[in-house]
Amino acid sequence: MGATELTLDEKRRFLADGFIVIREAVPRELTFRARRAVNMHAVREGVRRPYHDLASDSPLPDLVNKSRLGEIMRNTMGPYDPPQSAFAAILYPQPDTSMPNYGWQPHVDGMWYSPDLPVADEVDSWEAPRTPHFGKGDATEMGANKTPFFQDPACTLALGSFTAFVGVALNDQTEFGRGNLCLLKGAHEDVEAFFRMQRDAGGNVGPEGPGWPRLAPRDGGVSLTPMPQPVREKFTADAEIVNGVAWPAPTPILLDEGDAVIALHACPHGGSVNAGADPRMNVYFRLRHERPGGATVLGDSDHPDRGWEGEFLDYPEDYDPWRVAIDAMCDHWSEWDGMAEVVAQARLQQ
Repeated sequence: MGATELTLDEKRRFLADGFIVIREAVPRELTFRARRAVNMHAVREGVRRPYHDLASDSPLPDLVNKSRLGEIMRNTMGPYDPPQSAFAAILYPQPDTSMPNYGWQPHVDGMWYSPDLPVADEVDSWEAPRTPHFGKGDATEMGANKTPFFQDPACTLALGSFTAFVGVALNDQTEFGRGNLCLLKGAHEDVEAFFRMQRDAGGNVGPEGPGWPRLAPRDGGVSLTPMPQPVREKFTADAEIVNGVAWPAPTPILLDEGDAVIALHACPHGGSVNAGADPRMNVYFRLRHERPGGATVLGDSDHPDRGWEGEFLDYPEDYDPWRVAIDAMCDHWSEWDGMAEVVAQARLQQ
């Protein structure tokens, strides 16, 4: 079956990088069943990227629940809800691109998204835009990605949060250019420090909090700001500049079928253009350390403190899911029980 615990060297690398690759984490019989289910769904439904629409009894959760990957997560992160759902991310071959790094740009997960943005002269405020494009611009608004504009009614948290972003490859991605997931190595600590700054400044955490405007002017138009600009600037000092846009250098995740990657929520990531001949097929899970009093985490949502359609959930009177989420985002290693000793040793050496 293979090891179910990270070695000391792997833990130290995970601490430094914000992610770790596990080779042969999932047996081929499980990846075969998952790949077959994804393909059958895609053909039947005619969708480009099955997302939250495979039945919960599909083989996708088995990739974690019936492999050593589940035990690795339990031993590294701690107790968590076994996933009942996942999302399959298919990237079909695309035309060759002249953009650096196969068009990769990083983002922090859990942010509201919509392709319908204002043009520059419609923006009423670059700090807190409230044009018709954003509806009420509060916690009742949902994005095209099903993520709320704000997580809580008081609008103190603009990002959904979880503990671990886990990906399993269903086919060969061992060369860069096959639609690889890419990560911004080492940026997780800077993102965590940025969250702490926002919290300690008394603002909301995430977009529209201190230092993170939701919108930015770009090439005469408007774009969302997918990660804090001060963090991005730290990693673009040596970036390639094309048409005034900095393209930070990624770490492409080179996976073969059955390999897995585990990353912190705070580690910026993103997909890249598939210049190969075959679709890239990954299955992703968003898992969270058990939070007593918190919601059951199904495994696919980037906003697990809310329902998939944005429903507000019932919580015990003495449990504040938004405060718990912010505190965890500001101390992300606090939700990794198996990393406690390595983290403590590293902090003593700082």
